Amino acid sequence: GTWEGTAQLGGMRLPPGEKDLVFKFVLNGNEWLSPPEGAPNALPDGKGSVNLKLDIMRSGGAEIRVHTAEPLDLTQAYVLKLDGVADRTLGVMTTPDGVFDQIRSDKAMGVTLDKARGTTTYRIFAPRARNAWLCFFDRPAAVTWKPAFKRFPPVEEYRMWKDSADGVWEITTRGLDIGRFYGFRVDGPAGDGEGFNPDFVVGDPYGRAASSADGLTMVVDPGATNEWFKGWTDQAWETPDPQDMVIYECHVRGMTVHPSSGAPAAKRGKFAGLMATRKKGTGLDHLKKLGVNTVELLPVSEFSEGADPYNWGYATVYYFAPESTYAREPEKGSGYYELKQLVDDLHNEGFAVVLDMVYNHVGGPNIFGLIDRKAYFRLNPDLSYSNHSACGNDVKTESPMMRKLILDTIRYYMEEFHVDGFRLDLAELIDMETMLAIRDAAREINPKAILISEPWSPGRGENKYQLRGTGWSAWNNDFRYAAKDFVRGEGSREWLQDSLFGSVNTWALNPLQPVNYLESHDDMAYIDEITLNPNRDGRKLTDRDAAMNRLAATILFTSLGKAMLYEGQEFLRSKWGILNTYNRGDALNAVRWSDRDRPLAQQALDYYAGLIQLRMSPEGTSFRVAQRPPQSYYRWILPPNDKLMGYVVNVPQLHAGHGFAVLLNADDRDRRIEVELGGDTGWKMIGNGREINRKGLAPRGWPAGKAPPTWLAGWKGEIVVPKLESILLMNGF
Repeated sequence: GTWEGTAQLGGMRLPPGEKDLVFKFVLNGNEWLSPPEGAPNALPDGKGSVNLKLDIMRSGGAEIRVHTAEPLDLTQAYVLKLDGVADRTLGVMTTPDGVFDQIRSDKAMGVTLDKARGTTTYRIFAPRARNAWLCFFDRPAAVTWKPAFKRFPPVEEYRMWKDSADGVWEITTRGLDIGRFYGFRVDGPAGDGEGFNPDFVVGDPYGRAASSADGLTMVVDPGATNEWFKGWTDQAWETPDPQDMVIYECHVRGMTVHPSSGAPAAKRGKFAGLMATRKKGTGLDHLKKLGVNTVELLPVSEFSEGADPYNWGYATVYYFAPESTYAREPEKGSGYYELKQLVDDLHNEGFAVVLDMVYNHVGGPNIFGLIDRKAYFRLNPDLSYSNHSACGNDVKTESPMMRKLILDTIRYYMEEFHVDGFRLDLAELIDMETMLAIRDAAREINPKAILISEPWSPGRGENKYQLRGTGWSAWNNDFRYAAKDFVRGEGSREWLQDSLFGSVNTWALNPLQPVNYLESHDDMAYIDEITLNPNRDGRKLTDRDAAMNRLAATILFTSLGKAMLYEGQEFLRSKWGILNTYNRGDALNAVRWSDRDRPLAQQALDYYAGLIQLRMSPEGTSFRVAQRPPQSYYRWILPPNDKLMGYVVNVPQLHAGHGFAVLLNADDRDRRIEVELGGDTGWKMIGNGREINRKGLAPRGWPAGKAPPTWLAGWKGEIVVPKLESILLMNGF
């Protein structure tokens, strides 16, 4: 009967005007519990109420503080021995956790090329290391595992110099080392919770290129143009206004690796693949016809490799290095230039580019653990990795030098790659100070930088309420579940009302914060979520499944907030009923563009495109709202049957755009919905649940050849909505 939860104090923000974080326990949403009598952290508010104060200094546990006469040597491991608390001496391995808050450096990390002097400088942050060496190799990896494990000796090795004031090791070599493979050996204290291993050569955490996640980093020339990057031509590009974004989440490999993409074999699944689909009717052509304007790429920083070449990418190894398997010549560092070319091309084709970044944990090989495990990770009391990410470790984002690395990647991808913004994976695990610093760094470069949080973690829940008013958008899982439940004839209309209205009555300050969606890379494909097929396998399409998908799409694109869809959702792509497909290879994850040829899939695709074009039209400006509207902006229609619902939008006109009436029927029978249209202009049906036409559509059963009807301003009456479908009416006629 015990309920337990964990929250990150660093992720919480004080309410305006408050100096303490206070809380109470609430049962069933409305029963507020008084603090236990004698609670040491009870705090009266002076108004007759007593709350509990979040005070980490009064945790209820014992604490021993030891002050030394002289500073401790960070390159040594210390054991604290305690006598008199047990029948034997206790030994506890100490950790210099708080010390890392005092050690920081503003130096440029990684590689710096000085072309004027003809030198190359290397820097790495390792404050507890005893020694560090720069190693050059004539091959892309320092070891091989086949046919048997073998270490290769470096062709050159140099001991680096340590600045004891900031923990940075550095060395400068003569010449420009462009094209050279390099890494570091780092030696430090041994003992519990340590990961130093001077036999292991680690790549550069700031390396701009890597031949593979298991290999070495490589020096590239950031200013070069070549066969992979012709130079920037996107000077006229401007990031879309936030209310005008329609996001398409997609995977670099998945979009073009299947032969049906039409991309040449050498470019399939590569950074170059998407542009290779021009004039093929797939990939790029598909996105342009669909009408989306923002491409959100699953992680493209160098990530852990497995036996299968397909990988979602949520196990970053080198944050600054574009993924080598997406490059055509990874051992020449081509990926660095090819990602630049992709962004330049996408901008010139009218698409903003958002990168998915994974700062909450890292993948393997864990280079940070080999450089200084205690500096870069949150550790449990027994010095094992904290694992609220459920991915093996939690990065200590609050550490000044880890925060610096994160902010450096933000500036790096915006300045060197021109990207428009970022989506942060499991961002509940990123401390709030770092989240706000990311915002400030990005907006200093581009005031319209796109910033999206995945505001939860497996181990600690969600924090989207803490993001209110911060300038961060967040994936709106409330919308996802509320829409899914309603379409299936379940759930709460009230929950859906709040999500449709931009979540401004719950967690969002304005409609720019929620990113509304039905499907993402995580969890099932939407068609699998709603199908009644065996094993929830949506490959065999049914009229019912297709109708429910179109009904949900109507809800998505008539909501306030940023709209997002995932690759293939618009043509009813199934992932065979599998919950998560990160480890299922191309068989499940590759987009099969021929799936669009199925009649129901083609109908869905046309319907999605019609909805997006409506939303992006001058008339559809009504749904692209930046500021919190008055409650009357959506007038709700709630018949007694809770499987029916409607809303009249922007009537009377309070915002640019036309007035709309949206009627939804999630029942398995045709139903009549009573409507009062209002306004001072005539209305026409522009959507019938199967197609969209802004000039007007005829109701089902309307005489062939007869002009579609017009409803007069202020008309009141009943409209028949077919089962599992929607009706859209628009005024201005």
